[in-house]
Amino acid sequence: MGVKGWNFIPWRWVETDEIFPGSIAIDMPNYLTRRLTVIKNSRSRNGRIPLQHVSMILGIIRSAMKQKVLPLLLFDGPPESLKRKPNPSLLINAHSLYQKFKENEDAFDDSISGSLYNSPALRMYFAMEHIQDIASYCGVPVIRCPSEAELYGSLLCNRGIVKTVVSNDVDALLFGSPHVTKQIQFSKGLICRTTLSDITESIGLSVSQLRDLAILCGCDFYPEGLKGIGPRKGAVLLKRYNDLPSLLDSKGIYGIQREEMLEARDVFEEIQYLSLKGVNTSLRPPLITRLERILFPVLGEERAKQWATEMLSLWKHFRTEQATLDQWI
Repeated sequence: MGVKGWNFIPWRWVETDEIFPGSIAIDMPNYLTRRLTVIKNSRSRNGRIPLQHVSMILGIIRSAMKQKVLPLLLFDGPPESLKRKPNPSLLINAHSLYQKFKENEDAFDDSISGSLYNSPALRMYFAMEHIQDIASYCGVPVIRCPSEAELYGSLLCNRGIVKTVVSNDVDALLFGSPHVTKQIQFSKGLICRTTLSDITESIGLSVSQLRDLAILCGCDFYPEGLKGIGPRKGAVLLKRYNDLPSLLDSKGIYGIQREEMLEARDVFEEIQYLSLKGVNTSLRPPLITRLERILFPVLGEERAKQWATEMLSLWKHFRTEQATLDQWI
């Protein structure tokens, strides 16, 4: 969901020079949700399993690597305790359907396609499992985060491991990512992005006050917000009272509501407790045989081999470019 009513964020189209050469962190649940919602969801007449996500992820990887950008694909771990948890039966069902698809290699399995077309959420979880395998076989880093993807992406960007976090969820900014991109057009050499410094300067609040403003407006960790307060009024109040506790005191808000709002405030500080130890952010050689096999049911033998060959070529080119860059550093 992000934050209610935040239409003041200064998104700007700039050249992709800002993010290459280097790595980017893609909040895959957020990105996939946006992309799949614009794809026609009517059931195919021939009963084919909805697999549009395959060409989508292959296109992302190819376009990025051609621009000397390494995409790190981030997937959610357990959600924050204040957020609604995913339905465990959906996760189990999606995993079962995906395992069946992998074993049978049948893109026209009616039992699978029927289930996925009848449940957008089920389709999303199925697609995420499939994408993780495809990207891994391409050699691209796949990171299963200890918490939410946008939170971990913010940490990666904060530490300078990636140039930007690709997400339209403003939580990435509130967690402290200095650079967030909501749209990429590699073919045109453009990205639509904002920076944390641009936001704090435009609205005149500190990062801590921005987090307080999110809670006042209504965010993932406190959806209700404070009645009658939007971003502009909230910003004025925070400039007057400095922080959320003082503002709540002035409004006479105590008890459970106050505790819940301050508890939501603490969630944004959790980034300081996360570690990057053991996280692989490097490009690896593609696993050609596995990549061909996983693409075969979707693309057919010839196109699967073509994609595998192209991924191998991209890996060799990317490795050479990186080695040349390292010599200059």
